[in-house]
Amino acid sequence: MQSTSTQGNTTQGNTTQGAGAAAQNKTKGVDSARRVLQILLQFGESKPEVTIEEVAAQHNISIPSAYRYIALLRELYLVEERNRGTYVLSPQVLRLTAAAEASIDVAAAAQPVVDRLVAQTGETALAMRRIGDSAVCVVSSQPDLTLGISFRPGHLMPLHRGAGPKVLLASMPRSRRESYLSRVMHESSPARIDGFRDELRAIAKAGLAISDSEVDDGIWAVAAAVNVENTVVATISIAGPSFRIGEARREELVATVQAAAREVEAAIRREEA
Repeated sequence: MQSTSTQGNTTQGNTTQGAGAAAQNKTKGVDSARRVLQILLQFGESKPEVTIEEVAAQHNISIPSAYRYIALLRELYLVEERNRGTYVLSPQVLRLTAAAEASIDVAAAAQPVVDRLVAQTGETALAMRRIGDSAVCVVSSQPDLTLGISFRPGHLMPLHRGAGPKVLLASMPRSRRESYLSRVMHESSPARIDGFRDELRAIAKAGLAISDSEVDDGIWAVAAAVNVENTVVATISIAGPSFRIGEARREELVATVQAAAREVEAAIRREEA
């Protein structure tokens, strides 16, 4: 009994010390700035809209104070009013998202996974990410150099052709995606464009795309999304000649590339930890 009591007192002491250390680590004299940032972080994928009342309740402040903090965020174009008293993040925040994505070293995380995929499957493997309105190969390994495959590090490709590029296109914000489609598919029929939109929605939902002869004739490919903090930052793909990749093997490669994408996600999280 004495041992248990002592252990409990020790645990309570450690907790108190931890709380004290956390309080000491707070930057002094910036309480208002901290509150503004906390309000900004209140937005999220599961909570895209917040009301003034929610801000006040969440941060234990008055309604007038909540209005002042939101007014500052509006002044900086970080939030905008959707309905009276309801606020959402502004497109300006996308710049911060893009900067965060650009800081992720996809190549370092993907290289060992790509090398293992080549050894495991005997097919070409690669990682891609989006730069502007193009897909760029950041890592690739091709066991059979006689094949005419266009995937090389630094090689830019359009987003609407090929398994990897289409995964990246499907993950773009809707307004950017529609702007892209209006440029590259302006000569296509409305039915063709609507069909491609349906395909992109299915790709976004599955986090997976398959293509056959879309980039290079006779080349089949499958790509899976690399998702970090609910954002697609890259894709992992396997590609090879259609004639030697039958239906049974295609199912196997789909599962393989999905598992590889999860490995890259885990590697990126370890790098950021």
